[in-house]
Amino acid sequence: MSDQQQPHHDEQGSTGHYERADASKFPTSELGQRAAAEGWTGPGLAKAVRDHNRRMLARTGVDADRARTDVLRDKILTLFAEHEEATEVRRAGQEAAYGLRELADRYAKAETRQERDDLAEQAGGSLTLPEAGLIRRVAKALEMALPGVIVDAHVDGMSAPSIARELACSDRHAYQVIKDYPWGAQWILYRATGDDEWEEVAAELVETTETAADLANRIIGQRLTDDLARTGARVCVWRAGDGNDPDEARGECEIEASTQTD
Repeated sequence: MSDQQQPHHDEQGSTGHYERADASKFPTSELGQRAAAEGWTGPGLAKAVRDHNRRMLARTGVDADRARTDVLRDKILTLFAEHEEATEVRRAGQEAAYGLRELADRYAKAETRQERDDLAEQAGGSLTLPEAGLIRRVAKALEMALPGVIVDAHVDGMSAPSIARELACSDRHAYQVIKDYPWGAQWILYRATGDDEWEEVAAELVETTETAADLANRIIGQRLTDDLARTGARVCVWRAGDGNDPDEARGECEIEASTQTD
């Protein structure tokens, strides 16, 4: 070997070290593979490198088409944006509902009509946008459901003027709704057979504009016999479809057993 061919001591050779990539860390889902493909074939790489990577990706079956990955990315970003918007809407709705429940509690605890009017006026000027939006939407929905609200309160024994005061409507309107919307009632007549034990005697489904308690009193008056008066009787009334648990009756009338003897 000549002097020119012999390496000088001040020249250090370089050694390349190759480390095999961990295949277990490669993306396995289609989404992950496409995201990786976009990075491996992006414009930041040299053309030769991009072409090489594209050929490798093609052999592995990963679609590296730029347009398709752009579409996929845009769809994902759109879904994220929609999710964030929906989450914000739900959060605002929950906060508004909580604020209205608190307001309703204070309204229910007010002892006079004037206190309720003052509270409503005060709240009307301090509502947040979500709270105001919720109230307007509830008010629109209530217009359709209002007859049912009035009738249900009447079933429980509230008078038309009392209902009108609660809803800030005229007595005439409350009376008219009660008249125009009869409700389906189920009543059962019982005979007493022992201490807090009852036997069913008669039952019927009817439509009425009475309160549940008034209907129960009327049925007792019509159906009471000497035998029932001697043993004791009662009538329970429910709204049709609400079941027939005596403890859940909307109206009731009871006659205690007669103690008179001949």
